[in-house]
Amino acid sequence: MINIYDLDGGNFYTNTRDFSKQGFEQRGATVFDFQEIKINGYPAKYIQMQGDPGTKAYSIVFGDTSFSTMIMAGCPVSDATTGKEIIQSLNTIWYDKNLKIDPFETANFTINDKDSKLKFFKYAANVYMYSVGGIDPKDNPDLPAMMIFQIPMDNSMTQKKVVDMIMSKAQEYGLTNTVTKNVSSEKINNNDAFQAEMYGDLKGKQTVIYNCIISNMNKAIVVQGIAKVGLDESVAEFKKLASTVNIK
Repeated sequence: MINIYDLDGGNFYTNTRDFSKQGFEQRGATVFDFQEIKINGYPAKYIQMQGDPGTKAYSIVFGDTSFSTMIMAGCPVSDATTGKEIIQSLNTIWYDKNLKIDPFETANFTINDKDSKLKFFKYAANVYMYSVGGIDPKDNPDLPAMMIFQIPMDNSMTQKKVVDMIMSKAQEYGLTNTVTKNVSSEKINNNDAFQAEMYGDLKGKQTVIYNCIISNMNKAIVVQGIAKVGLDESVAEFKKLASTVNIK
């Protein structure tokens, strides 16, 4: 696999402060190669390493003070042919930060926010973000907001497992006294869907996190909404927008 994370507005220098051979080795990885190079004239860091017993990982981070892009790739340790193909692919990287890209051009899904209070706000690091009126939520972070991201699916994963992992992350980031409600399996636009709501306390405020995964045989769209005000109304809004998701 090769995953690309393009963070518009990120800062390469601050994001890669701990991206070093020594740093990865201290975390238990075996480093085979580490280089500081240039990609299209931008400073970059490259590492080839093994973190778990079965996988060899390849990572490149490059950018400047206005963006930071990371490419993460991996293959089985025993598959030398694919490893060479990954390196060949990484050597073809071309980047033009002035090129304007439609973030939905390569999306595996369609969504219709015409009748929703939540509008598309931003695309960053492979996440589609929605906020009330499409306005930057930083001035009022308690208002409902929603994220959509895409993941591959295979026979080893179930929708419930994915949602359980996502909800466990919410607890790791400080959601306490959690209660899960309204768990259901159904169809959304003829695709299998699994939904669950997690209620709890986040920094002293009653919070709801709505999770929905919509999938077919090998594609999955994850919808996650969070709100700290108007919980019932917010969940209804999340569900209404999620109901318009269709996998291409």
